[in-house]
Amino acid sequence: MITMLLAGGLGYWHFGYGVTDLTEVRRRLEKAGYPSPHGGGYLSGGEGYAFIGDFLLGGGSFETSLAAATSPNYLSEGKLSVGYFSLGYALLKSAKVLLFPSLGVGGGSLTLRISESKTGNFDDVLKDPPTRIVLNAEGFFIKGGLTFLYRYTFLAIGINAGAGYLFASGWKINENLTTGYPESRSLAFWGKLVIGGGWW
Repeated sequence: MITMLLAGGLGYWHFGYGVTDLTEVRRRLEKAGYPSPHGGGYLSGGEGYAFIGDFLLGGGSFETSLAAATSPNYLSEGKLSVGYFSLGYALLKSAKVLLFPSLGVGGGSLTLRISESKTGNFDDVLKDPPTRIVLNAEGFFIKGGLTFLYRYTFLAIGINAGAGYLFASGWKINENLTTGYPESRSLAFWGKLVIGGGWW
């Protein structure tokens, strides 16, 4: 019975553009005099699924690099990294075409890095080194998306669009726990191209 239900599988690399809401974090950074990374940037990762009837069971991960921001004295950059288990259902499945929505749950982190630019005499810079600040929030991640794939022999190409929430439990600064941190729910949106292979 289980053998009859298993009807193929697929795996693919996805890349595209993601946008992460950093409104409150940006406000806090700018208030402190630091530039804030923009919420959008390059996204890449991978997913894999096995078919159980018309259901798809698997998971994946991706990372979104946030566009860096600069000021005369500082550089700020960041990334959103997530991993998840995922369940999908084939709304449309033929020999060449597959369309499926999916829901995923897992975990992730949002990391921001601020670096001070400092030049001058070698000894003077050693005595007063540039500032390095790493802000990090981790927590539960939930996502939903819609994927369309076209298969030619074992090659599968397509597109994916989705959104997710990172429910972080708090922020650390240079690995030190903080209080009074900004809102830790980060909403993300993305659009991706999909390239991989599989059989169904």
